[in-house]
Amino acid sequence: MGYWGVVNNCLKNADLILLIMDARVPEDTRNLEIERRAETLGKEVVFVFNKSDLITRKEETALQKHYFDAFFVSSKRKNSVAILRKFLNAKGNNREKALRIALIGYPNVGKSSIFNMLVPEAKAKVSSISGTTKKTEWIRSGHLRFMDSPGVIPRGDSKVQVGITASKDPHKIPFPERVALKILKVIRKTDEKILKKFYNFDFEKDDSDYEVFLKFGKAKGHLIKGGEVDENRAGIKIVDDWQKGKLGLK
Repeated sequence: MGYWGVVNNCLKNADLILLIMDARVPEDTRNLEIERRAETLGKEVVFVFNKSDLITRKEETALQKHYFDAFFVSSKRKNSVAILRKFLNAKGNNREKALRIALIGYPNVGKSSIFNMLVPEAKAKVSSISGTTKKTEWIRSGHLRFMDSPGVIPRGDSKVQVGITASKDPHKIPFPERVALKILKVIRKTDEKILKKFYNFDFEKDDSDYEVFLKFGKAKGHLIKGGEVDENRAGIKIVDDWQKGKLGLK
């Protein structure tokens, strides 16, 4: 049936959809195809921004203004998930049947981590490698029934978007340096000091993203014969740190 088949089954059988996104790149991880299918089926969609501990307070405030009814969660902020659970419990009360909730989103945005915090008894497998969740089942918790789902990528997404959304192993991305440049652009837009502090190297404000990338490669010794930067290796390093949540916007 394929992952889309499983996800479509979740959409049809769920009463409410938790659309999980990466707070660092909200628009890149907003799965519009899921939203369209949910709207067609008349399903309620609730936006949940994961990895909110990796963005600045300013970034979070801006997102809250745009997504005023969304939830911002993080595995490092247990109370944030408790607030989401309280909201879901309120939705599930006074119903004859349990409220069926499906967690859906791009691969590796943290659906299984949130699932485990909402339903500790489920013990869903968590990994930094996309594609970990392959099978689904409804898990009952009080008046609620939860289902995790495999991550799915909307048709037509670019290879760069697939990389920055952590939807593919950085070692398997055809041109990781392109994804790394997009990540550098996203971070520099927020605060260039983040890169300097995290990787302990220096560059100028007027440097292009590519120049910053080359300086990073040289500073970290990602070189090939002749002293040129090994762009593939340098790119993989940046993408890997981003995907594993080591590199945030603060």
